[in-house]
Amino acid sequence: MKAVYPAHPVRNALTGGLVASFGLAAAIYFGSGGLTRFDSPLAAYAAATVFAAFAFSYRYLMWIQRPATWLYFRASWALFFRPRCLVRNLLKLVVLLWNNIVIQKFIGKRSHTRWIAHMGMAWGCLLAFAITFPLSWGWVQFGVAPDGYRYQVEFMSMPQFSFDPNGPIGWLFFNGLNISATLVLVGIGFAMHRRVFSHGAHAVQSIENDLVPLLLLFSVSITGLMITASYRVMGGANFSFVSLLHAFFVILLLLWMPFGKLFHVIQRPAQLGVAYYKEAGSQGPMAVCVRSGREYQSQMHHDDLVEIMKQVDIDFGGHQNLSPEEKRKLVALNQLESMVGRSFIG
Repeated sequence: MKAVYPAHPVRNALTGGLVASFGLAAAIYFGSGGLTRFDSPLAAYAAATVFAAFAFSYRYLMWIQRPATWLYFRASWALFFRPRCLVRNLLKLVVLLWNNIVIQKFIGKRSHTRWIAHMGMAWGCLLAFAITFPLSWGWVQFGVAPDGYRYQVEFMSMPQFSFDPNGPIGWLFFNGLNISATLVLVGIGFAMHRRVFSHGAHAVQSIENDLVPLLLLFSVSITGLMITASYRVMGGANFSFVSLLHAFFVILLLLWMPFGKLFHVIQRPAQLGVAYYKEAGSQGPMAVCVRSGREYQSQMHHDDLVEIMKQVDIDFGGHQNLSPEEKRKLVALNQLESMVGRSFIG
């Protein structure tokens, strides 16, 4: 599938990042009524999200404009919006979102403990973001209902509903961040157990990509729980210090995420399009290995791979018409020839 690649990826990414950050800043300003409903103690969180919006957008656009990613990206959308397949594709998208995003089924196939770790960290973080961001942006406030007793939830100054602060809904509202922190800590516990005791994990893990994310998430979660412990158990002792420490780790996490392993949270939805690409390839002609005569991949994938290699100034010529099995055979035969000084290819 012929793809026209972006001519100025860095400029596009910078423009996209600036649009995202200024757009979020404008949304915060107008959504909080010109900052009249803005909670100043949460200003640091709001500022961090504005900078993070730029970083996420810049990194995402740089990633999406890479030759291989861009080809998949354009091809997936083109295949998705085919008129005769649109309804079926929409239904398939619901299934893909459920299996790959909501329940992360692909991780469960690897290991049940890895699945528990990912689910705890993923949904704990998403729950925390869903609570924290609207509050820090001044979009959501808790006021007093007309009866003078119940709390009233307001979104951009518009009353939504009221609830009993001592009821189950009130308990969920006031403990939502504690619940999210607990989910994250459970996930971290399972992940750290694997990092410490699995020899397979030892072989591939690194401090930057595997341990730093867990330490950041642990720091955010444990300091968040310490805030609750300060005002509920210790009578507010050291509340200011703990809240500042928590804010520091939250801001550090937000600014680190676009450039660390946790960026895959943003990449994952775009990768769902690969399923449509693979399906279209399987329904078309297959590439045949010139040595073995066996089919080994879709012709569409083969042709796109050849094009991408040329985009990055790599051309293996006829070698690209070999199946992976035959390529491995040639490597082994040539290595043997270099050792014994005799050709085994003829």
